[in-house]
This record gives sequence, structure tokens and C-alpha cells, in this order.
Amino acid sequence: MYKKRESAIAAFFILAAIALRFFSFFPSVIDHDESTYLLIGRGLTEGKTLYTDLIDTKPAGIFLVYAGLETLWPGSVFLKRFFAALIVGLTAFLVFKLSKKITGENRPAFAAGIIYLFYTSTWSYHGLSPNTELYFNLFSAGGILLLLKRNRLETIFAGLLFGIGFMFKYVVLFDYTVLLLFFFVTDLMNRKGAFKLSLLIPYFLSGLAFLLPFGLANLYFLLSGDFESFSLVTYEIPFKYGGNPSLLRYLKMIFDLIGRFLPISFFLFWVVISKHGILQKSIKYFFTVWVAAVCMAMFVQGQEFSHYTIHLMLPLSILAGLFFHPGFFPEKWVGAITSGKTGRVVLGILILVTQAASFRSNIYEPDYPRDVAEFMGGQLNEGDFVFVTNYEHVVYYLLGQDSPTKYVHSTMLFTDLHKVFGIDNQKTIDEIMGRKPKFVVVQYKLKIVEEKLGSEYELVKSFRDNEIRIYKRAGC
Repeated sequence: MYKKRESAIAAFFILAAIALRFFSFFPSVIDHDESTYLLIGRGLTEGKTLYTDLIDTKPAGIFLVYAGLETLWPGSVFLKRFFAALIVGLTAFLVFKLSKKITGENRPAFAAGIIYLFYTSTWSYHGLSPNTELYFNLFSAGGILLLLKRNRLETIFAGLLFGIGFMFKYVVLFDYTVLLLFFFVTDLMNRKGAFKLSLLIPYFLSGLAFLLPFGLANLYFLLSGDFESFSLVTYEIPFKYGGNPSLLRYLKMIFDLIGRFLPISFFLFWVVISKHGILQKSIKYFFTVWVAAVCMAMFVQGQEFSHYTIHLMLPLSILAGLFFHPGFFPEKWVGAITSGKTGRVVLGILILVTQAASFRSNIYEPDYPRDVAEFMGGQLNEGDFVFVTNYEHVVYYLLGQDSPTKYVHSTMLFTDLHKVFGIDNQKTIDEIMGRKPKFVVVQYKLKIVEEKLGSEYELVKSFRDNEIRIYKRAGC
């Protein structure tokens, strides 16, 4: 009976995630990182090698997922978005289980899962776009749930789950090491006798389990003869990329998260500042070190992209969900609008507002990348190729074409990132233009490319008030 009930709850969160994210399944692109996953995932199914033929800074996990999905349904953006919704729904279910494990109550657990869904299904760059944070949050939530069970075998398997999450983004290391150390210190403090080596064994084995997926990745590239490229992207470039953290920009990112999710932020701060005895002191310490670890992981990346905050949504969802704990007694007027029939009405209004915003941004607004691809696609013959410079590189995917350069993400050529990778971007652009692309797509001003067009190319189409321009080679 208990397993059937859990299955029903899991199904509820998955269906809710699909419903909330439904309108995001259709646009050709939400975030340019996703375009990179699409192109590299397809390239892997065609026999190309990651980090040699197709270069990006992220670990292999996300690209393997997209390669697998590409095998199931080639060319489908819809499938990738649908699969991301399944991941979000499953993570919300694990958030429910985490809260239930911590509080022993259903109401705050359901609230925590629903809050996670709203967190990740409202704004484009805070979760609607299927970034790596959505994927590694699933494994982090599962790993933390196992650690909380305080069982030796499950502590070891927790390391493996975190290790899989690490293969989606390396910042998972912060959560894992800090929380593992927290539970080890807790065990030491709870022991009344002297320290014994047996206490360390499950934590040591958990660390080995954590390293297993990454070790297998190293072994694969070593045996395949592509270790040099893997080593460059894995061990050298991360220390150069985004190596300029700014506390001011970081705080701006945090306050942006708070402001965009004011209802949730209201619950969260009310719980934090109120005096209540819901959580044991050890659990309060647990949340403190967990949030601190995530905040540090976000800061050291040296950039302030909105999707970094998805990492923080795991602990914040559980904390905000405590507002609905039966042992937590907020002011009467607050309780009146968050429970019973009134609470369901408020929830329904929030769902409608979220769906309306999603419909406007994902369905109502023009899909310019698809329009650009359709305009060029009808004029391409066999052997023709296009060069999408600093515009959305999902256009290659929509046209069924490969990127003309192994540096798939356009920022590698057209921002200062080319210095981080040691790319001679002028030489790379010259080589592409020397191959005579039939179309060249430019967004905004791009002197490094536009000066190469000369009289050989003419402007044939523009979109969005001349912001996106398509040039065609004369005589084609």
C-alpha cells in the first residue's frame, strides 16, 4: 500500500511538471546552452568525438543524455524538453521525500515539492531552459536522501549518485564534500568512545564511489587516444573560464532570485526569522552547511548566470515548505490565505499566472530562430552550408547541418572566451568564410565577420527590426 501511495505521489509531481512546463516544449530555443547540447548530442550519434571534434567546457553527462534522446527521436526538440520535465517532476518527488524524512509531515513535504516545481517552471533562465542544474539536482537530491538515512551501505551509494551528478557539472563536488564531512563530524561527536577506523570506512568507500564515474570517463578518453583534449577541457580551462567572481554581481543574482519568486521568498523568510521548534538543532546545522556549500559553488564559478540559482532551489524549496508545517503557526491572516479552500484558490491563480506568462513567452512571441532556418532551408541545395555567427546556433540543428567549426557555442569565437581556449578566432572565421557558405547570419553588429562579406554577399532578409540579418552569397 505504501509503495502504491508513493508511486501515486511521484506520478502527481511528474504530471504537474509536464503541465507547468508544457508551453516550453515548443519554441526552437530557450537558452543558447541548450543549442550546444542539441548539436553535440547529435554529433555524438554520428560518431564524432567529444572534446576533439566538438568542444565545450561541460562534463560528458549532459551530452550523453542528449545523444541518447537523439537516437530515440532524431531532430526532436520537443522530446528533449519533455524529458527535462520528467527530470524536474522526479526531482520534485525527491524533494517531497527529503522534506518528509526531515519533518515527518506530509503538508510541508507536498509544499516543498510544489515550490520546487514553481521555482523551476516559471522563468526561462531559472529552470524552463533544460540546463545541467536540472539534471544534477536529481542526483544530488537522491544522494542527500540516502545520506540522511544514516546507513553505511546507503552512504556509499550516495557517493555514486553524487558522482553521476558530478558528470553533469563539477560544482556538485561542493555539496557532496561539505555534507559528507558534516555527517562524519556528526558521527564523531555522537560517539562516546574513542575514534575507531571502522567509522571512517563507509565515508572512504563513498568517496571512491563518487570518483567512479569520473574515473571511468578519464579511462575512456585515455584508452581512446583523446585524453589530451579531455584533459585540456577538464583540468585546465575550468580554472581560466569565469575566474573573475564579483561579490556585487553575485548578490545581484541572489536578489534577482528573491524578487522573481516573491511568494516563495515570503514563505522562506517567514520560516527563517520566526521562532519555532520544528527542526532539531542538528537539522538546522545541516541546512546551514548545505546552503553555504551551494552558495560557495555558485560564487566560485566566476559568472552570474541565472541558471546557477537552480542549484540553490533544492534546499530553499524544503525550507520554504516548512511554512505549511502543522507545528508552524504563522499569523492568522497568513494561515487563512494558505490553507483550505482559499489556499487552493491562491494556488490555482498562481498556476494560471505561470501558464499565462509561459504561453506569452513561448507560444505567442515570434520564434525567430525557426523563421531564420525556414527562410534559408528552402534555398539550400546539396553541399550548401550556412554560417550562423553570433546568432542562435540552434539554427544548425533545425537545418540538419553541422556547425562549421568544432567550437560549437558561438561565444567561443565571438567573445573573449576565444582567449581562454587559445583560439585564433580571426583565423577560424577566415577558414569558414574561405569555404564559401551560401548564407551568413549576423546578429547586432559583428565587425570581425561583416568586413569579410564585402561585395560577395548581399543582405536578403532581416528580422526583429534589422537586428538579425541574413546575407546570401551573390550568384547563388
